[in-house]
Amino acid sequence: MHIILDQNCRAYNLSNFSLTYIMERAGKNFCFNFIDTITAMLDCTDRPVLQAIFLNSNCFEHLIRLLQNCKVSFPLSGHLDSLAVSTIQALTAVMHKSPAAKEVFKERIGYAHIYEVLKSLGQPSRELLEELMNMAVEGDHMAVGILGISNVQPLLLLIQWLPELESHELQIFISNWLRRICCIDRQSRATCVNANMVIRIIETLNSHSALHCTCAENLIALLGSLGSQSMGSEELLQLVRLLRPEEPRVAHPYAVPVMRALLAMARKQGMASALQYFNLHHSMAGIAVPAIHRWPGSAFSFNAWLCLDQDRVDPGTTGKSGKRKQLYSFFTGSGMGFEAFITCSGVLVVAVCTKREYATVMLPDHCFFDSLWHNITIVHVPGKRPLGQSLVYIYVNGQQKVSAPLRFPAMNESFASCCIGSAGQRTTTPPPSQIPDPPFSSPVMPHRTSLGGILATGSWGGVLGKPEFITKMISAGTQDSEWGCPTSLEGQLGSVIIFHEALQPSQVKALYLAGPNCLTPWKSQEAEVADLPSKVLLHYTPKACRNPICLDLSANLLHGRLTGNKVVNWDIKVKVELTLTLTKTTEKSDLVGENTTCFVPRLEKNIIATFILMIKHFIQGHQVNQENLIHSHGVATLGALLQKVPRVLMDVNVLMAVQLLIEQVSVEKNTQLLQQMYQHLLFDFSIWNSGDFPFRIGHIQYLSTIIKDSRRLFRKKYGVQFLLDTLRIYYGDLAPDDLRTIRTSLYGLIKYFLSKGGTHEEIQSIVGYIAATSDEEQLCGILDVLFSLLHSSPTPDQLFLLLFEPGNADILYALLLHQRYSDNDNELIRLLTDILLCIMWKGIEKSDDDAWIERGQVFSALTKLGMSNELLRPSDEIKLNLLEKMLEWSVTDNRDSKALPTHAENAFKLLLIVQGFLQAEGLINSNLWTEKLLEELVTLMDSLSVWYSAGLEAIRLSQVQVQLLLGFIAQDNLQVCAMAAAKLNTLLQTKIIESQPEACYLLGRLEGILSRSIEEKTETYSFLIPLVRTLVSKIYELLFMNLHLPSLPPTNGSPSFFEDFQEYCRSDEWQVYIDKYVSSKFFFSFRHDNEQMALYWKDCYEAFMVNMHKRDRERGESKLKFQEHFVEPFSRKARQENLRYNSMLKQLSSQHTATLRQWRAAQLYLFSERGPWAERKQRPIHWKLSNVENFSRMRLKLVQNYNFNSHQDASDLRDNLGKVVFPSSESLLLEVVKQVKVSDLEDDKDEESQKEKLILSEDCELITVIDVIPGRLEVTTQHIYFFDGSIEKEEGVGFDFKWHLSQIREIHLRRYNLRRSALEIFLTDQTNYFLNFNKEVWVRNKVYSRILSLRSPNISGTRSPQELFKASGLMQKWVNREISNFDYLIQLNTMAGRTYNDLAQYPVFPWILRDYTSEELDLNNPAVFRDLSKPIGVVNEKNAKTVKEKYENFEDPLGMIDKFHYGTHYSNAAGVMHYLIRVEPFTTLHIQLQSGRFDCADRQFHSIPAAWQALMDNPNDVKELIPEFFYFPEFLENQNGFNLGQLQMSKEVVNDVVLPKWAHSSEDFIYKHRKALESEYVSAHLHEWIDLIFGYKQRGPAAVEALNVFYYCTYEGAVDLDALTDEKERKALEGMINNFGQTPCQLLKEPHPQRLSAEEVVQRLTKSDTSTLNLFQHLTELKSFFIEVDVDGVPIVKAVVPRNQSRSFISQGSPEILVTASLNCVIGTHGWLPYDKNISNYFTFIKDTTVTNPKTQRNMSGPFAPGLEITSKLFVVSHDAKLLFSGGHWDNSIRVTSLTKGKLMGQHIRHMDIVTCLAIDHCGIHLISGSRDTTCMIWQIVQQGGVPVGLAPKPLQILYGHTDEVSSVGISTELDMAVSGSRVSTFLLFPFLPLLNHTQNALHLYSVNGKYLGSEVLKEEVSDLCVTGEYIVMGSLQGFLSIRDLYSLSLSISPLAMRLPIHCISVTKEYSHILVGLEDGKLIIVGVGKPAEMRSGQLSRKLWGSSKRLSQISSGETEYNTQDSK
Repeated sequence: MHIILDQNCRAYNLSNFSLTYIMERAGKNFCFNFIDTITAMLDCTDRPVLQAIFLNSNCFEHLIRLLQNCKVSFPLSGHLDSLAVSTIQALTAVMHKSPAAKEVFKERIGYAHIYEVLKSLGQPSRELLEELMNMAVEGDHMAVGILGISNVQPLLLLIQWLPELESHELQIFISNWLRRICCIDRQSRATCVNANMVIRIIETLNSHSALHCTCAENLIALLGSLGSQSMGSEELLQLVRLLRPEEPRVAHPYAVPVMRALLAMARKQGMASALQYFNLHHSMAGIAVPAIHRWPGSAFSFNAWLCLDQDRVDPGTTGKSGKRKQLYSFFTGSGMGFEAFITCSGVLVVAVCTKREYATVMLPDHCFFDSLWHNITIVHVPGKRPLGQSLVYIYVNGQQKVSAPLRFPAMNESFASCCIGSAGQRTTTPPPSQIPDPPFSSPVMPHRTSLGGILATGSWGGVLGKPEFITKMISAGTQDSEWGCPTSLEGQLGSVIIFHEALQPSQVKALYLAGPNCLTPWKSQEAEVADLPSKVLLHYTPKACRNPICLDLSANLLHGRLTGNKVVNWDIKVKVELTLTLTKTTEKSDLVGENTTCFVPRLEKNIIATFILMIKHFIQGHQVNQENLIHSHGVATLGALLQKVPRVLMDVNVLMAVQLLIEQVSVEKNTQLLQQMYQHLLFDFSIWNSGDFPFRIGHIQYLSTIIKDSRRLFRKKYGVQFLLDTLRIYYGDLAPDDLRTIRTSLYGLIKYFLSKGGTHEEIQSIVGYIAATSDEEQLCGILDVLFSLLHSSPTPDQLFLLLFEPGNADILYALLLHQRYSDNDNELIRLLTDILLCIMWKGIEKSDDDAWIERGQVFSALTKLGMSNELLRPSDEIKLNLLEKMLEWSVTDNRDSKALPTHAENAFKLLLIVQGFLQAEGLINSNLWTEKLLEELVTLMDSLSVWYSAGLEAIRLSQVQVQLLLGFIAQDNLQVCAMAAAKLNTLLQTKIIESQPEACYLLGRLEGILSRSIEEKTETYSFLIPLVRTLVSKIYELLFMNLHLPSLPPTNGSPSFFEDFQEYCRSDEWQVYIDKYVSSKFFFSFRHDNEQMALYWKDCYEAFMVNMHKRDRERGESKLKFQEHFVEPFSRKARQENLRYNSMLKQLSSQHTATLRQWRAAQLYLFSERGPWAERKQRPIHWKLSNVENFSRMRLKLVQNYNFNSHQDASDLRDNLGKVVFPSSESLLLEVVKQVKVSDLEDDKDEESQKEKLILSEDCELITVIDVIPGRLEVTTQHIYFFDGSIEKEEGVGFDFKWHLSQIREIHLRRYNLRRSALEIFLTDQTNYFLNFNKEVWVRNKVYSRILSLRSPNISGTRSPQELFKASGLMQKWVNREISNFDYLIQLNTMAGRTYNDLAQYPVFPWILRDYTSEELDLNNPAVFRDLSKPIGVVNEKNAKTVKEKYENFEDPLGMIDKFHYGTHYSNAAGVMHYLIRVEPFTTLHIQLQSGRFDCADRQFHSIPAAWQALMDNPNDVKELIPEFFYFPEFLENQNGFNLGQLQMSKEVVNDVVLPKWAHSSEDFIYKHRKALESEYVSAHLHEWIDLIFGYKQRGPAAVEALNVFYYCTYEGAVDLDALTDEKERKALEGMINNFGQTPCQLLKEPHPQRLSAEEVVQRLTKSDTSTLNLFQHLTELKSFFIEVDVDGVPIVKAVVPRNQSRSFISQGSPEILVTASLNCVIGTHGWLPYDKNISNYFTFIKDTTVTNPKTQRNMSGPFAPGLEITSKLFVVSHDAKLLFSGGHWDNSIRVTSLTKGKLMGQHIRHMDIVTCLAIDHCGIHLISGSRDTTCMIWQIVQQGGVPVGLAPKPLQILYGHTDEVSSVGISTELDMAVSGSRVSTFLLFPFLPLLNHTQNALHLYSVNGKYLGSEVLKEEVSDLCVTGEYIVMGSLQGFLSIRDLYSLSLSISPLAMRLPIHCISVTKEYSHILVGLEDGKLIIVGVGKPAEMRSGQLSRKLWGSSKRLSQISSGETEYNTQDSK
């Protein structure tokens, strides 16, 4: 059957009918066979022909329809499944190797449809799913490594199908295979990424409840692999949002695997890879280079990055001949030139073709088919004539591989055929069947983000020692047969640079090291590349390419033409905000039991370690990310969050990860980041104190390692004091052994720091620690360290000197007094005595009497303390301990070969002291005769015997020895007795005894001991007998024993002497002899020595007492005892140390609180609507008023209130339902985001400290609406600082501010509580601060004058408000209508001391209307207005009489209070809160004023008509209005939903304020109310109200006459607060002043002039030479004029007159600059004046002649990104017309061009994609940029002397939130706002900024607070717009200029037809003209036409001192017809 069908198909081409019939009507088996036959038929040699036949027969539709129909025909699933498998096989066969067929299938059927069909068949079988994978690889999916992915769509289908699969086994099977197929190699990953597989996977993962965990892990691992290739912003955002938990505080199940996947994305392995490249895989791809007519240099150098994959093996093409893959070819018309290619085996060949020869040089032993990126440089150098040899050099990755001789072609012909990566024009045309599909058959994603972009550099597989290159020469024309036919590179090509000169090896190396992603390699500072730009012939980079144009970045502009496509990738490292985003994961508590699979590396088993490793890879080699990590407080945040991690997760893996992170930062050499890592991670023991013992000890071991590597670096900050504090704070809860080990380690570090000499501060730290610590072990530990250092330090002398300083070692005596130690007394005593001994023995080196008296004082001190029972241990024990140690050290000294006589003298004197000590205290306490003491004594005696062998010293030494030994023999301790007896026996054997007293002494002492022993029957007798025998034999004759003791047993060796002598001792003979002859002489022996010792101790004691008394005298105290010498300094030291320690703890806590606050602030972004962690269900948003102002001093802006309180308790109290709970009076955070906290700028201050000097410092108060913050003001030579001194500051919430002096715009003297004690400082960014000085008034004046003396003269001098007002010229400006009524009133308020910062002095505005009931408001009717000549209290005539009578009848009995008309005031704190009750913080203030409750509803401000009526009815209610009534609609709405109660009578709920009938909304009310304020009636009468409030009717007789006198307390000077000494009285009076209100300062004492009418102003302006008309006031009289700026017709894309051009007095009247920028990047700076009294068009334009002269043209440094629409949004001009900022450049830069010099001043590359829009703020302080990378950046404009000179190198802030290209931006520094728009989302809104929606051509209006106000559908497409005052000016591509009303969006006049597309518009600063740039290069200037009165004068006139020709000045003949031709 197959054969029959095959023949039929071929014969009849399988007509559409027959195929349809067979497929739709055949039976089941026939269908199966038929479909299988299709598959078999297509497996033939002429497959493309058959494929075309099937496509023409609608094969796809019939196959799918068959599958759908069979679902009904064959319901059995088995058959259906088999049919589905066969269908997929047939579809695969039809599309096999045919991109065209695949495209047809996508268009006609679509994979979404086939998915639905397959899904409808039920659960699929494994065979069907496998067949889909086969379809993807067009073969067996198990051979994917050979075949690769040919059709990625089935894989996307499988991913989408996974959640629908009920079988978990199938889910795991498919996910495993997907992972294997998609990640097999780089090519496969790229294919998947370009098909948007990442988004598909994330969508599938969102169905996590339907996925098996293993399947999900496989998909996430696949994400990690694909992400390392490429990932977009939207994809990354979706991935992060995937982790949003369903429930709070519970981590998402994917948190751990996603973290690992992100780590896989960030981790870079292998060599660097290009983020952007030309994809030249197609055989016809390549870059065609224009002809090069003349080679500019003498050599040829080619440098490029490329990456080639191994060719896929196609079984059907094995017999094909190889092709050569062209790298480049540059040939002349005659076929000569250069060529390089890669052979089919991957070898690089460089060739030169001459007329006869084709010479090649091969790079052997290296295959480029390794899928790695390589940098290849080929340099052809011609030989030096006449005999020089031409050479070629080949470099790979910066290293020279080949140097070989190679012909150099003649360069005199032009190179006509030039290609890069292309087969060129010589390719043979293949047969039709082999013509591949077009390269653009499938759309390629234009922007990709690569997570695998930057790979570590490395070698490509071994360096060739001596490369054996092959030089080959063949005949020209035979190269195709030798090397194969040329084809394209069939790989990926990065940046390509061709030089016309030879490159040097160092330059090649530098180009390589710059990396594949360096946009401009010669921008580096290295000298090697400095001269490269001049040698460049052409430079192509994918970044500067938009199909098909490939921009040449060199000056030669050899723009190429690309066939193929470019791929743009991003690196995940550009998403550093992810660090903060994912830090949230570390807070989750349920990650503890996370299962980890076996293949996960060790460190990654711990989620915390994984996260830290991820940060490591983010910052690796990425300077911007490092800076962002610093800027966002990322390290501190990480440290704070690690402290919250569960203990079980803190293990050695975390420590290793931190170690790797810190090592990485060290490698990066980022000192600031490294310091933060040390402070917040490594040395923050609160992190490391939470793990187990190995974790803790491992941390300390790592610390030890790095400290020992660089001790000096760590000593200051993390030295002795830090370690001691660490010991005190931590390590109290481990097992004792573990704790001891850790402490020992830390003590070891302390010892290490001190081992080479300590400092005074370090010794003080140790002493303080000893004094303050209460832990015995810690005390013993540090004493041990100290003793060890004293004993073994290499520099003990320095330590001795430091310890000898007063207040150091001497106060350690006090430790002996404390009875606070339990078990460790002996250890403590030992350590203390060791230290004292050190100081006594080694600290005093001499051996004379004075030295010993000094030493002896220690014993005297101990004796005195012992007598007072003040010692921890008995004094004799301590003395014994000391003496034992001294003996030990003396033995050491004398044993040394370098022993000195002083050592012997010291030893001998020590023996005497020991003897005296034992004879005195040893008699009382026999325990003092210790074995150790005896051993040391014996050793020392032996040493001294050498020194003193003869003479008196020897005799004395012998006597002392005998005496001491006899004492030891007398002790009960048998061991001691035996040792002493043996020693004495030895001594006596050699001793000659010649003195009878000595003999009697020895015999008497021994006999006493002997007789006692015999009596007590102790063993002592046995030790004594040998000694007695020796002694008796020595003195037998000397004491005449032969006469007196005839019965004495013989001593000459009698064996029975032991028993005989014992018996003999009891005889009378012996007793008589002892009593009569021995005892009588024994008493007088050694008396001299005893007397000497007594005298010595007496001298020591006296010296000690003298020293004590001497110290008493020095300190001026009469009865100081030891306690006052030692204990009090010790206690004082302890107190000081505890104060320092507590302060340090407080500082740590404050830092931690501040860090957590920063983290909470970051979370606000993360959880915001556009943030990555946006909550699935957004919470309601609450608002409060910000304190920022615009330039009209309007406080328009609301900010989110994150600490919102509904105040329901206050509502309950009002309704008598609740308990009294007073609201917290804690100050709400000041909304001064503009200011920089001092704590954040400490480093800056340090850097500037050398230049910056403190001028003064004064205590003051910062007055805010909310609170009074005490603090200190410091004025330096550069800044003003305010330091918060409040309690809140201690809790981490502070108001520390820092202002640069140049920021100060104005400074005013102010009153506070009617005292002239305050200042108000106004800054250039419209912020202001009110400071009150409580001291005398002169303090305020001193601060004021000092600030004035430091600042430039633009601040007003020391003037009174009256003088200030007069000097300002405001009154005349208002009279002449140069400023509005609102602006005039707000300025009057400011000058009169009214301020938003003090509710008692809030700005006051008038009631201006009386009609609040009409349906419509007629502002032309005077009857609707209030009488402004009368105070509000008597506007109602009925009240005037009452008020007047009250004044006349009032009399104070005490004569203190003056008469008054009103007991209340028109402006006080209660009144302000009354109006603003619906807006926080005034709601809270109102409740505080009302004792914790809302006022009853009837007394609240609930209705504007009712409020006016109350004024009319009640003469005591005299409240005027506040400014908010004219600009702030939100205060009329209860947006926060407060419960304000019900009216008593009507029971109406009080909610939003009830508006007049003529107002349809709060915005409508504000709009009409403001219109009323600016109306003609109010303009004509406002001066009358000013007289009442600020003028001559404020006080005196005029005030009385005008019924305008208020309570005396409201006037300045009426009360003197300083005269009140009683604090309570003073507070009461202050409260009264606050409640009553304060009258403004009087500004005028004569009547205020009236304002001119509008007509009068026009007449006056008409007569003026230099005045201009506001075109918005004369919209019906507009005329247009044109100027030919560019004769070539190049469109103007920017035309603007900057508004702050500084001109000197001399140049007044000289032209300003009008800046133009054309599409061809030409800049023009033309002369401009908005007036010209001789010419009818009312402006003067002087053309910049350089614009049309190619030689003098000033160009913007380009080029712009190819394909980018150049619009006015890309350009911004500084306000002084000196700088042009431009975006849109190919390299993502913002460029700064000097307009005066026309030179590039700066190039700032921080965006990761093209900058699409720029905007500058009104102040000229900040610039905002938007980009295709979806971010906005705010930049500071650097000023020098008030003149902008460029941009700061780093952005101030990066704004995230968009997921698409940012299309427009705006910024308002004064309102602290930014706005950005994109095609998808909006970030923040600018005040009244219309946002364009280009898809719908509509204009949308929002308020400053984001409230939607209205829309207008437009008929044309807007190209540019600007908002000016109350108008929107728009230009369209259809050529219409429209002016619309800002509020209603309606057209103010009919659009002006410009006849050509408008490219840019701007309005001049005087609102006199609109500048319009047209497509044909004309500049249209729209202004007010001729006035009624013609001006006369000369046609030509002198301008600026020189005569200008009319050709330069635009004239009336250039009028432009703007009438629409209908």
